[in-house]
Amino acid sequence: MKYKFRKLIITLLFSTIGSAADLDEGKEMYEEDCTKCHDSSVFTRKDRKVNNAESLTKQVHRCVTSQGYSWFEEDEENVTAYLSEAFYKFDKK
Repeated sequence: MKYKFRKLIITLLFSTIGSAADLDEGKEMYEEDCTKCHDSSVFTRKDRKVNNAESLTKQVHRCVTSQGYSWFEEDEENVTAYLSEAFYKFDKK
């Protein structure tokens, strides 16, 4: 829960500044929330359901919604960027 408060403060302080996704924040959120349901094998299996950046974005949003997490849009972007960087290796746009 500490990261959510820290994220809120940072977001409020720098709300007018556009920034790239925060991979460290995404990793922290992934480890705290996403691993409650599955481990990294879901990302590396041959028959994985996510095969491009758009489907990854949608899948992260589905998971957040289905679990009832109170994430900001930036949180979803951070986790999506982390998963892409760490497991999927999708091209950055």
